[in-house]
Amino acid sequence: MGFDEKETIGVSHINDLGKSSTDAVLLATEADTTIYSPWSKSMFRLYGVLAVAYLCGCLNGFDGSLMGAINAMKPYQNYFGIGSTGSSTGIVFAIYNIGSIPAVLLTGPVNDYFGRRAGMFTGSVIIIIGTCIQAPAVNMHMFMGGRFLLGFGVSFCCVSAPCYVSEMAHPMWRGTLTGLYNTCWYIGSIIASWTCYGTNFIDSNWSWRIPLWAQLVSSVIVAVGAFMLPESPRWLVANDRVEEARTILGKYHGEGREDHPIVNLQIMEMYHQIQTDASDKRWWDYSGLVKTRNARSRLICVLGMAFFGQLSGNSVTSYYLPVMVETAGIDDSKTQLKLNGVYPVLCWLGAILGARLTDRIGRRPLLIWSILFSSACFAIITGTTKIAVDKDNKMASNVAITFVYLFGIVFSFGWTPLQSGYIAETLTTETRAKGTAIGNLGSNIAGAVIQYSSGPAFKEISYYFYLVFVAWDLIEAVVIYFFFVETKDRTLEELDEVFSDPHPVKKSLQKRSVQTVANTVGVSMTTSADVCDGRQPCSWCTENEVDCLYGQQQQPSNVNQGKSDKILETVLRMDGLLRSIHENLSDQQQQSLQYRTISSPRFSDPSSPDNNDFAKVANATIPSTHISATEDLLSSAFAAPYPSLRAQFRPIFLLESRCPAIPFQPRSIRPVFTTEEAERLLTSFQKNVNFWYPTVSKSTLQNLFERVRNGFVANTCEDCAALLVMALGAASELVQLVHASAKSHGFESRQQQSELMTMASVCFDEAMKLLNVAYMEISTISTQCVFLAAIYCSFLQRPLQTWGHLNTAATKCRSLLAYGTGSGNIEDDECIRRIFWSCYIIESDLISELSHLPQSGVAEVESEVPLPGPLQTHFTETETESSALYFLSCISIRRLLNRVHHLLYAEDKYKNYTNARDESLRGLISELDRQLVLWHETLPEFLRFEEDTRECVNEHAAFLRQRYLACKSVIYRPYVEIVLKHREIPHSLETIEAASRCLKASCDHIANLRSFSQTVMIDTWICALSMTSTMFIILVSLQNPSLRPRLLEHNIPEFGSHLRDLLSAWIGVMPQKSPSIQQSIRLIAEIEMLIRESR
Repeated sequence: MGFDEKETIGVSHINDLGKSSTDAVLLATEADTTIYSPWSKSMFRLYGVLAVAYLCGCLNGFDGSLMGAINAMKPYQNYFGIGSTGSSTGIVFAIYNIGSIPAVLLTGPVNDYFGRRAGMFTGSVIIIIGTCIQAPAVNMHMFMGGRFLLGFGVSFCCVSAPCYVSEMAHPMWRGTLTGLYNTCWYIGSIIASWTCYGTNFIDSNWSWRIPLWAQLVSSVIVAVGAFMLPESPRWLVANDRVEEARTILGKYHGEGREDHPIVNLQIMEMYHQIQTDASDKRWWDYSGLVKTRNARSRLICVLGMAFFGQLSGNSVTSYYLPVMVETAGIDDSKTQLKLNGVYPVLCWLGAILGARLTDRIGRRPLLIWSILFSSACFAIITGTTKIAVDKDNKMASNVAITFVYLFGIVFSFGWTPLQSGYIAETLTTETRAKGTAIGNLGSNIAGAVIQYSSGPAFKEISYYFYLVFVAWDLIEAVVIYFFFVETKDRTLEELDEVFSDPHPVKKSLQKRSVQTVANTVGVSMTTSADVCDGRQPCSWCTENEVDCLYGQQQQPSNVNQGKSDKILETVLRMDGLLRSIHENLSDQQQQSLQYRTISSPRFSDPSSPDNNDFAKVANATIPSTHISATEDLLSSAFAAPYPSLRAQFRPIFLLESRCPAIPFQPRSIRPVFTTEEAERLLTSFQKNVNFWYPTVSKSTLQNLFERVRNGFVANTCEDCAALLVMALGAASELVQLVHASAKSHGFESRQQQSELMTMASVCFDEAMKLLNVAYMEISTISTQCVFLAAIYCSFLQRPLQTWGHLNTAATKCRSLLAYGTGSGNIEDDECIRRIFWSCYIIESDLISELSHLPQSGVAEVESEVPLPGPLQTHFTETETESSALYFLSCISIRRLLNRVHHLLYAEDKYKNYTNARDESLRGLISELDRQLVLWHETLPEFLRFEEDTRECVNEHAAFLRQRYLACKSVIYRPYVEIVLKHREIPHSLETIEAASRCLKASCDHIANLRSFSQTVMIDTWICALSMTSTMFIILVSLQNPSLRPRLLEHNIPEFGSHLRDLLSAWIGVMPQKSPSIQQSIRLIAEIEMLIRESR
């Protein structure tokens, strides 16, 4: 069965890929039963590509034999005044490895940000520069400076090339192809050895300078050929370039077919693994190497291979072979160089054979048996060398040389193919470059130590130095047996199953199965895959490093009162004004109000508010039959002339109710955060969500932070709340990226968005598995959990899911307000009040567009609930105070909006008002407008704004201005509808002016709209519908001769594209798009076209 990515995923969203267990079985079976040939055309193309990367291995091997050979040349020794052994020689050898150490800081980021090819190119260019300094050196300082640069450049090549080879290698022969990379070390060594043998006959300094210049050959080829190579497909997938990765895999692995089974399998596995890998996008972040047991198990293999690969005795035989030969009794320089030249040839042949057998024998047997043999070789070399030297025994000398060669051949057979390849394949895509760089660092440190110490050791203790390796190699064998996993027969992504197991070595020795593929792509072969079964531990227990609980596992400071009082006073004055209106209307006489006088005539028709109306208005409710929603406008008589709009429109509730369910990750793995990550996301949550809706106290945040640091070890409401705070923190950071520029679609921005969206999704997935605990509990923390879940659903642009969680949170609030929290903690009571008011704001926003949604009842009792009081929600008094003032401002404007809806848009009153033209409205609208002005005037300084399109001091003020303009346009909209409805009747200038106020507020509302964080995070859905109705009002008003001139003062033709660009950017980061927002974008585009036609 072919896996057609184009039909199932988009190239920009990793989370879109989903497969069932049946798909996994069929795909794995098809890939395993397909016949593959290493002699096909595509494989030869692959060999040609890998050959360029193999040359990077030659670069390192060249120096290994080069320095050992020229160190034996008399012209070299005489020119620099050094001997073949001693500390001075040791430092000359070691400076090469020392130069590699600082490069570690750059190699990983260069490979992660710019790709594997860029790493190879960078390294080869630095090697060229180092060679041009070393070869013509006139003193030892210049010589060592060149060697330092050579080591620095080789470090890039030694990270990039093995990563590239392991990621490009065909899965059927990955062991062989990655093993061949390191065998090229010997090609460089052979060339260096025989070049030195030939130039040794030159009796001048050119005898050692020519071999140094020869280093340019392979480095120049790599520099020229690097960018002619295809990029690593795994790097491409990690950077959201899936189609390119598929094309490359099809060309080099799939016989030219992009739908080849092996291509489909790899794409599927890569895609699933990379969807949660993100630290490679942060150059400073190395936490992926240590933050889980899985990662630490990998790191043990990496560091073990890096150190053992240098400390097993091979470095001594590479660099000091002529000295070892001399120690064994052969002191002729030409004979030493011959032996030095033959040695790498034999080792190379052994390495090639070993590379071919890695996929057959396996990695562990090769490593263990070859290192045991190496220990035995050194024991024999020690004894025979002692006899050869002490007794001048020629036979003993020959035996010693023989076993030196045998050691080299066997070590090359078992270790050389795996030294780079094993490190690369034990790392994930996320950590491969940085992990290889760390391995390089360990290797270079070990190499520098052994190379520097070997010179003095040979000088002081001679052949007894070999005994160190006899013991050390035995220790290595034990460590490998207990800690090194077997990697053969698995793709790179399938190794995650091995390292996630509590016993990785044991798991690696089990045969690969279809279940392996299913686990890799994240689908379950049974309905209870994530539950402990007493035999194979569940993923939750594995990731959280706890024993499996088989049979027990649960499934998943005060505000400145003076400033606050200003807003509180305003809210109370608004209540008083409304009650005064009621008294004034009841008497039908001119009465003096506390703050202003309203002159008669008053409401003289049956539609005037009665006592029951004002009982409701006191609570600032929205009537369930209001007709101010976008849906009502588009179904009204005003839309009749525009059949194209009606044809495109679908009921909003119907669209949203048929939207697919929110996708959840199939695995049950709790996210792990470093302290820095947790602090960053907590700060983001505080500065955004907890600023707009300050419902979580500082002390609670500190407790949740500890939960995050401890790894969410319990299935409690606190863990659920901590996960939701992390999810909202990541979502807030994502929104900040969108806020920075609605058109920011650059490489870095897309990577950050993908990373943050994945982080938020994983945390929300895990929180949802614990939300049932919060639903079953009545407490402050459980109410916070449900409310935060509602906020996250708002971020996902899911209004019905938001409403569902919000109803539950509101019900809990009403219960706890009625009976008390019972905790004895004043903070808990205040948190509940704040959640209550937050529910009031968000529910009112939802009801304003979906009027028939059942209401939770918070609005019906809001007048009985105290307004927010003191609560320390932030780490500074200033932030706490600012947040409280902003929250009070939002509450008061929302209460006013609710009153406007109730007094003007209740269905029966609305019909009477518009039918009676404008006389009965004037007094009420005038008073509502005065309340809006009063609210504006009492805002604190940092929230002040100008009514026009001038920039605000901050985005909080800008967001409040949008609320203000929305409220003003809704207050005056009845005048617009009266003018439109009664076209045949001339209207007074006062009526036209009042209608113009609505249109000006509407135009300013659109023109001032930006990617405000709160709008993008919480109000995208509301904003989309609101802007659709605003655009429609502008469209129909343009057809009226009385209103058209007022609209032409504004830049109306640009409104449509402005709104579409913003809304498209806001929904662009969502894995699933809201159908009603998409409908709004289409309607806005249609309205834009109609407006242009009307002009």
